[in-house]
Amino acid sequence: MPKPIEKLENLLSKPHRIVVVAVLMAVLLFLISSFFFKVANFGYGLGMSIILPIIISYPISLVVIGYTQKIKKQKQELVKLDTINKKLFTLISHDIRSPIATLQSLVYSMAFNDFDRKTEKEYLGQLSKHIANLDMFLTDLLQWSQDQIQNKPVNFTLFKCNDILTQVGGLFEGLLMEKQIDFTIGDLDSAIYADKQNYAFVIRNLLHNAIKFTPKNGKIHICLKVKGNEVHTIVKDTGVGLTKEEIDTIFEGEKLFTQLGTSDEKGTGFGLNACIDYLKKNNGRLSIESTPGKGTKFSVILPNSSTAF
Repeated sequence: MPKPIEKLENLLSKPHRIVVVAVLMAVLLFLISSFFFKVANFGYGLGMSIILPIIISYPISLVVIGYTQKIKKQKQELVKLDTINKKLFTLISHDIRSPIATLQSLVYSMAFNDFDRKTEKEYLGQLSKHIANLDMFLTDLLQWSQDQIQNKPVNFTLFKCNDILTQVGGLFEGLLMEKQIDFTIGDLDSAIYADKQNYAFVIRNLLHNAIKFTPKNGKIHICLKVKGNEVHTIVKDTGVGLTKEEIDTIFEGEKLFTQLGTSDEKGTGFGLNACIDYLKKNNGRLSIESTPGKGTKFSVILPNSSTAF
């Protein structure tokens, strides 16, 4: 049920409503006063009680409504910033402390133990991997938070995906080699109409996700398929897969879905959530097909021209 203050705001949200209220009040006051006191010219007085409120209240109502809308907008922005801050603090407090603790443990072990050359190399490899993962997470988090706070508009351009997908694949070369994953790239010769930076963010997160949930000696394949006015960027893996309930949780967006990877890699669930948000802004969507134990197929669906939406 709307609160009394909200009812009043709705009533006075348009200039003509304020004018009508002002006229009714002026006429009512004139009729009451004319009942108790003798009025020399009733018609003139009644006319003035209608005309004057219109002349006075209309410009005032425009100013008041302008300020009210401005305050309302500021209130909405404050609520939005508060939501972003809460999400950021949650992610920082819960999802960054853990990898930092792991890094601290590795550094401590290397500093206070005499390891042979081979063991040191293994520790340095683990350290490098954890730093790379943390750096990518912080980069994505920073980009997302800046876009949210600044309300950055989507910069639509028509671009080919070859360079982006090749670059993203190279970013995870070390992880792919470590898990001995057979990473293949199919046909990439198609154009997409979207924000190039947003697209790179989405593909980077989906590929990282695929690597995380694909076991050693597994397979990951990326390709593009054109279907009508849409281009499907497909990231297909032979990983652990997802249940229908888990897929539903991902799309609900109320809570972040996360689970350990095949090598106990920790995730935040933030990446997928942000991917869905970015795709909506780019007039696109995410499709997930999966069978537990057999793998997952992520399809990033975006228009191939400005006339496609």
